[in-house]
This record gives sequence, C-alpha cells and structure tokens, in this order.
Amino acid sequence: MKFNKWLMTGLLVSGLWITSTQPINAEADASIHNESIYDLYVDRYFNKVITNDYDVNAKDPNAFAGGDFLGIIEKMDHIKEMGFTTISIGPVFATETYDGKRILDFNTLEKRFGTPEEFQQLINEAHKQHLKIMIEFPLNNYSVNHVWNAETDWIQSTENNVLTVDLTNVEVQQALTNTLVEFANTYEIDGVKLSALNGAPTSFINDMIASVKEVRDPMYVIALEESDANFDVQFSDELLVHFRDAFKNTDLSTEGIVSTDYNDLLLVDHLYTERFTYYSALENMFPPTRIKTALGAMFTMPGVPYMTYGTEIAMNGQNAGESHQVMNFRVDEELIDYIKDINSVRNKSETMRSGKTEILENENGYIVFKRYSEEEQFIVVINNTSHTKRIDLSSDVVGENKELRGLFESDIVRADDNGEYRLVLDREIVEVYQIADRKGLNKSYIFAMGLSYVLFLSFLVIVWKKGKQRRNEQNSK
Repeated sequence: MKFNKWLMTGLLVSGLWITSTQPINAEADASIHNESIYDLYVDRYFNKVITNDYDVNAKDPNAFAGGDFLGIIEKMDHIKEMGFTTISIGPVFATETYDGKRILDFNTLEKRFGTPEEFQQLINEAHKQHLKIMIEFPLNNYSVNHVWNAETDWIQSTENNVLTVDLTNVEVQQALTNTLVEFANTYEIDGVKLSALNGAPTSFINDMIASVKEVRDPMYVIALEESDANFDVQFSDELLVHFRDAFKNTDLSTEGIVSTDYNDLLLVDHLYTERFTYYSALENMFPPTRIKTALGAMFTMPGVPYMTYGTEIAMNGQNAGESHQVMNFRVDEELIDYIKDINSVRNKSETMRSGKTEILENENGYIVFKRYSEEEQFIVVINNTSHTKRIDLSSDVVGENKELRGLFESDIVRADDNGEYRLVLDREIVEVYQIADRKGLNKSYIFAMGLSYVLFLSFLVIVWKKGKQRRNEQNSK
C-alpha cells in the first residue's frame, strides 16, 4: 500500500475526517432534493435471461437487444455503489421499439422486458436496497397499432406510423390519468417521468400530477421538457446546454451555471440528446476527465443531479442508434470510482443537498463557492481551466481558528500569518474542502504511527536474526 494511502487511512481512523455528516435516511428525508437519478432503458442495460428474447438482434442498433427487468436487478449493485438513489427507466408497456416509445397497449407490460411478477420483483429489490424506481409515461406519439386506434375517436394524426392523440380532449386526459393512477396502484413505483408533453394543457398535467401523487408518498413527478406544470423539479434546456458547453473543454464561460437553484434538474445530456462525450470529443478533449469535472460541479451545486446510463464509461453517440448502446460493464473503473466518491459527499451531507450557496469567484472555468448551513460548511473549488489556480480566502469567509480539509486530494489548509487560507488546485480538478475547527496534534494518531514503526522495525529485526541463525546453522554443517 502506498504511504499516502496508508496515511489517509490513519487520518480516517483517528477521526480527523468527515464526522458530522450522515447518510440519507430514505424514509425520514423523502424529498426529491435528496435524490440523485440514474436514467436507463430496460432493453439497453443487461440481458439476464434469454427466454424473453423475442426477435432480438444485438447487431442492429434499432432492434431489441434483450435487456430485461431481471437484468436491472442483476446489475443494481452497480447503480447502488455509485451512490444513486433513484433509478429512472423508460416506458415498460407493450411496445414496437426498444425504447418503449411506440406503445401498443398500456394494459400490458412489454414481454421482452419480463413479466408483471418480475417487474414487481425489480421494485421490491430496489426498495430493499433503499432505491426508488421511476418509470417514463409518454402522453403521446404511440404506435399506429395502439389499441386506441381501433377503439376510440381520439386520434389526431397517424403520420409516419406514429399515432398522435388530442391531448385537449377531456376523454383522452381522463383515460391517460386513469391509466397512470391504476399502474401506480398496481405496482409500487416511486416516481414518474412524463414525456411527449407537446400539446398537453398545463392544467391537465397538473391534474395528472396531483392524481398520481395521491397514490403514495413520496411519488416524484418530473419531465425532461420545459413546462409550467407543478413538477417536483424543473428542467431547462438552456441550463443543460450551459453545463454541456461549460465543461466540454477548459477555460470556457461558466456564467450560465453558477446560479443553479434548489429546484433545478442538473444534467449534461439525456436519452433524447447527443452524449456529452460527443461534444468533448469534438473539442479533442479526453472525455473521462471532462465528465469528472462536469459531474463534480453537478453533485456539489444546488439542484438534483440526473445522469444518463453509460456516462460512467464515457459512452459516445450523436444519434439514438449510437448513444443508446448496450451497457458495457467490463471497463476501467476510475471514472466509476470518482462518481462513487463525489456522490458519497452529497449523500452524506444535507448541506450539500439543500444548504445555502455563496459564490466566491467565477471566471472562465474557475469557480469557488461556499455551501453552508448551521450544521456544517464546505468550500468547493472547480478548476476547469488549463492552469493551476490559487485563491486566498479570508477568515471572514472561512472563520477564525479553522482548517480546511480536502476530501479528495487529502490536504489540510490552515491560515497563514495574515489570517488567510490559500487554496491551490491543479487544472481540471474539483475539490471539496470541509471547514472544521482547527485541531492540534492528534496524540492517538501519533501514538499509532509510532507503534506501527516500532512493530515494523521489530519485524525486520526478527527476520534478520532468523536469517543469521539459518546461515550459522548452514556454516556449521
């Protein structure tokens, strides 16, 4: 083990690191602002069983690939270990397309994904691991073979083999609301992602949100489309583009991201856009480093982080066929480990999830801000520039007789003779410093270090004596 890692272990054991933060209590703190969301398509995640692989062709990017509900259960530890608290999955209803969008019948689950029992098993297993399950529910744009096409007069259009219903029709609104509420009553889902909102009156969406929230608490409802409806968290195309454009390269403007709000959904891409990796690759930048820096900002700023499956392996793609690849779990885990670390900081600290924010510096990729509450305080430094950067913080910002403890780079910063705290950070790195009372020498740690050296030296002496004894015995023969 390297000495610096051994030293870090000693610091953790001796109590010099985060002690005030506690993991989220899923029951006591039921709020979407305590969640971090991992989004995936069932078909593209993991194929656990082959008995439901009907017309599967993994070589065709537009065909079903075989992923199923049991596959998500099989790989649920992957999501859990990265620290995500909510799994958002695409539509699960009978469909003609792998993404679940060309729905045939709301009353039947897609047989390629699994059975109703397996879907409930997925939900039960998620709840055992203190994870929530959110499903996507499209309000429009179904298959032309949808049962409604033959049974109702609600159809507005059937162009390009896409069935569009009239969302201003009261009967359509009631049918969709009843369908969603019945589904939520049948399966113990924890949230809904509404999609295909175009043409839906805000009043209708609000009524639907209110109705499904009556099923259970919590029941989160979000959308990846801009809307004035009463969603639990707000999505903004402009904010997504600001995040993407700020981190696809270094030294870029970060003015558009520093005013994120408690109710903002924070993301750099989603399943309907190009991958973030696509944009960083266009800049000839190394995608994993770009992703780490972007996620470092997303998980430390006010708002709810939302990450698309495959981001942890720097999945690339410009269109659906490219960006909806089957998940590859056999990859280098450096980026995955980073997500675990940065998500862990957020999960363990209520201040990082819902505390106040004070911007201390923001200029072309270099952002320094304070997250604080009555219980704890942090300084976050995001150096998304091409140079090492330095900032001197006064005791007015940090406090008197304090020290700053870096949670990733492991350094401890104390005030200089002028009472200032100097933070120096290498390029393309995010660091979180916890503000804590300054401590003197840790006697228990020093004793442990001394004892370790004594034991190590004793071991060397014993080995040397044993070796000498064996040599003497050989020479005497």
